[in-house]
Amino acid sequence: MDQECYPQVQCHHHIVQQPQIIHSPYCQQSHSSQEMQTITGSDLISTSTGNELHPGESSHIQEQVIIQDDGPEKLDPKYFGELLADLSRKNTDLYHCLLEHMQRIGGSKQDFECTDESEDIESLIPKGLSEFTKQQIRYILQMRGMSDKSLRLVLSTFSNIREELGHLQNDLTSLENDKLRLEKDVAFKETQIKEHEELLASVRANNRQQQQGLQESTSKCQALEENNISLRHTLSDMEYRLKELEYCKHNLEQENKNLRMQVSETCTGPMLQAKMDEIGNHYMEMVKSLRMEKDREICKLRTQLNQYQKDVSRREGSCSDFQFKLHELTSLLEEKDSLIKRQSEELSKLRQEIYSSHNQPSSGGRTTITTKKYRTQYPILGLLYDDYEYIPPGSDTQTIMIEKTEDKWTCP
Repeated sequence: MDQECYPQVQCHHHIVQQPQIIHSPYCQQSHSSQEMQTITGSDLISTSTGNELHPGESSHIQEQVIIQDDGPEKLDPKYFGELLADLSRKNTDLYHCLLEHMQRIGGSKQDFECTDESEDIESLIPKGLSEFTKQQIRYILQMRGMSDKSLRLVLSTFSNIREELGHLQNDLTSLENDKLRLEKDVAFKETQIKEHEELLASVRANNRQQQQGLQESTSKCQALEENNISLRHTLSDMEYRLKELEYCKHNLEQENKNLRMQVSETCTGPMLQAKMDEIGNHYMEMVKSLRMEKDREICKLRTQLNQYQKDVSRREGSCSDFQFKLHELTSLLEEKDSLIKRQSEELSKLRQEIYSSHNQPSSGGRTTITTKKYRTQYPILGLLYDDYEYIPPGSDTQTIMIEKTEDKWTCP
């Protein structure tokens, strides 16, 4: 400390008696003289201030300096001055520490210092006192001003902290509600995936059954085609044999005619004519019976062929129906596979969003988009991190889009 702050006063052999000084702004306004009070029989020095200063309120300043009577013990003025200087320095350090923390949570020095209520310390110091006494009074007045500013800073700090904690509580409540909503959406998606898996399993089982039925119908069609081919071969054989029999009949008729001509030329007896008629009738009956038998066999084969053709056409129609139905089931299966893939991608996105939200401090065909705004800057965090950068209000919100889909699928 330099000599200005600690004036050297030699008072080893006598006690400096200082009068009590009461100074008030009302005395300055009325231009009245200073009041002096003397209290004897005590060794006490006290300084009292007015009411606590709040922003926007007028301050009443009253100070008392009580004279110390002669006593058996002597007060060292140098020690008293050093004590006042130390208290003033600590009070200033406390004010600067509070100001630094207040600036870290978003305030500025101009917001907390009121220039209109600034005091002129020199005008408050009474005249006619020694320089050392004036310096002590100056320290006391400076400590009072610093205490007033520190009190304002503390009150403003608590007000800002209360406001920021309210914002944090509101955002935390919103995040908890969104977390519950997202958990419900995830549970709904999981139930949808289970239903889709069950539907896919049933479709696959139906597909396997249809494939087995198609294989059986294909084998039956192949067997019918083989029977049809064999019947066609048999029919061609029967037609060939029929033509052979007709040719033989034609030859027999020609031979019979030739024999009749020969017999008529050789002899014309009635018995021979009767014998020839009998032989001709016998041959005619044989040819007639053979023709009727072959006609019945041909009709039977034709009816069997028609029946087989009808069966083949019906089987071919059922095979085409099976193929068409199989094609429909295959397309439906592909659609369900694509839908399940899309739902799984959406579920993975939702899980990723829930995982990221946990890491931060913080039915039928209907789609709902919810827009949420959250504060992303909290000035109170400046008290925890030295490298925290505060962004002024107005740009400290972030909009988050939450897409909620409700698609209900049931097994047919």
